[in-house]
Amino acid sequence: MTRRTAPLLVVALVAIAPCTFGQPAPGPIAYTVSMPQPSNHLFHVTLRANGLKGELHDVKMPAWHPGYYRMIDYAKNVSNFRAEDGAGRALPWEKVTKNTWRIAAGQASTMVLNYDVLGTVAFSAQNDLGESRAFIAPTGMYLYVAGQLQHAVTVSIRLPPTWTRIATGLDAVPGRANTFSAPDFDTLYDCPILIGNQETLGFEVQGKRHTVAIENIPASVDRPRMLADLKRMVETAARLIGDLPYTHYAFLMMGSGNGGIEHANSSANRFNGNSLSDDNGYRRWLSFICHEYFHHYNVKRIRPIALGPFDYDTENLTNMLWVSEGLSVYYQDLVLVRAGLLTADQYLDKMASAINSFENASGHHYQSATDSSMTTWGTSGVGNDRNTTISYYSNGAMIGAMLDLKIRNDSGNRKSLDDVMRALYAKYYQQKKRGFTDDEFRQECEAAAGGQLTDVLEYASSTRDVDYARYFAYAGLDVATASEDAPGSYLGLNMQTRDGKLVVAGTTAGSPAERAGLMAQDCILNVDGAPATPKAINDVLSARKPGDAATLTISRNGTVRDLQATLGRNVKRTFEIRPMASTTALQAAIFKDWLRSPQ
Repeated sequence: MTRRTAPLLVVALVAIAPCTFGQPAPGPIAYTVSMPQPSNHLFHVTLRANGLKGELHDVKMPAWHPGYYRMIDYAKNVSNFRAEDGAGRALPWEKVTKNTWRIAAGQASTMVLNYDVLGTVAFSAQNDLGESRAFIAPTGMYLYVAGQLQHAVTVSIRLPPTWTRIATGLDAVPGRANTFSAPDFDTLYDCPILIGNQETLGFEVQGKRHTVAIENIPASVDRPRMLADLKRMVETAARLIGDLPYTHYAFLMMGSGNGGIEHANSSANRFNGNSLSDDNGYRRWLSFICHEYFHHYNVKRIRPIALGPFDYDTENLTNMLWVSEGLSVYYQDLVLVRAGLLTADQYLDKMASAINSFENASGHHYQSATDSSMTTWGTSGVGNDRNTTISYYSNGAMIGAMLDLKIRNDSGNRKSLDDVMRALYAKYYQQKKRGFTDDEFRQECEAAAGGQLTDVLEYASSTRDVDYARYFAYAGLDVATASEDAPGSYLGLNMQTRDGKLVVAGTTAGSPAERAGLMAQDCILNVDGAPATPKAINDVLSARKPGDAATLTISRNGTVRDLQATLGRNVKRTFEIRPMASTTALQAAIFKDWLRSPQ
């Protein structure tokens, strides 16, 4: 299959000239999904729309899924498409784009579509059907009539004879077995469905039901412990934000495959169920589940303005995935610390490990967190090449920690990043009912700090070296570093790709790049006569040893010149975060409030 994606969809009724715009149908648009022969991996879908007006109607399949920022060719999985009017008469149609079917309805007020969807990929953004279970990723399942995103929807599931369970965030329709409703298509597309005979457990928080649907987790894994830990996680996150905005929540725990996707009142989680059998694997699983759960606040409700309302046909670009994903990584473990499920030392060890990985991969010389956020649509994976890219997940979490500690220090420990998240939730989600802009995010952070935060926020948009020690010192922590020789050689050059050109963003003080005369804004044209790309430069550095020379052809202010760099030692750095020997009262208070034990 192409890449991966998950639930969300759209329905609209758009008139194609010379037709007039269609009007909303009087009743819900109804879907019926059946699996007549699960072993052939084909879902069968029937869509019935009433009250249509107009001659032509376009029906479409979304091309991506929020939460998984890649274009996906869902439409290629659709087969056996046919269209009829309410009396069963065939309606002419043709495929007009990759994901659009145009139907000549002949003024029929009812349109019934039938089609099959192939489901063979075990991922939270793809449909998956086998002999014993099924997973529905709504964006890849439900065609929509262009123009009716705000229309109410029902979905009826016809179970194979031996299957008994359905788990989803959709609301059940009273009195109608295995039938669910959504007030609009955004809600429909945000609710995946797990079907089969999965184990079903649950707990309540603030009177709200949390369903835990379990597949492929060994019986030896302690279920009461799982439920108790998940409950503490939910309670802690709710205290942090101050609200629990859904009426019910579904954890879809699919203990095979890899990757998870967040939703407003559910999460689709694929992982190795056997990994929960040891303590380290269990903690990693808790962090993973907490990440997807915390997303129901951060990205589903606290979100950049670009991430909703969505255009499901094309990329929805934003600089701020380092906030949406990175701060969710930051809070996934912070919530576990405050819930008593992770120790402060374990948290700091994970942060140090993230810093080690980031600093010892050359990608941070080429790409900033905002660049990574904006360009993720065009890559095969976030941080997929550690030599030339970074992950806005891990880098965003590191920036989040420094931002939090800076706000705590500058406000005299009266405010924190928690206050920023609560303010964004109240102002933009609850009151304005929209996302925030880049500037509005910065304003909320600086309002909490009581002053400018240029020093730390600039790390998000630059590739300059990070002064970790400065920020962790606010909590009475020392960042100890050590160095050892590593293979290859060193240049000390920070670069960014702009409009297809490799541009110098800066040089490290005293580095071979600085001594060679490279300057910010230089455009690097060639390296040793070959076209300059991040990979080409890294290949040269990997193949050379300290003392070797490299020739970089640059353009500066319209003048082309060659610069010779004598390469230096490549050094692997290690970072350790540990308590200072002595701390001030403010440092001690910040550490206590930051990594506080359960309340």
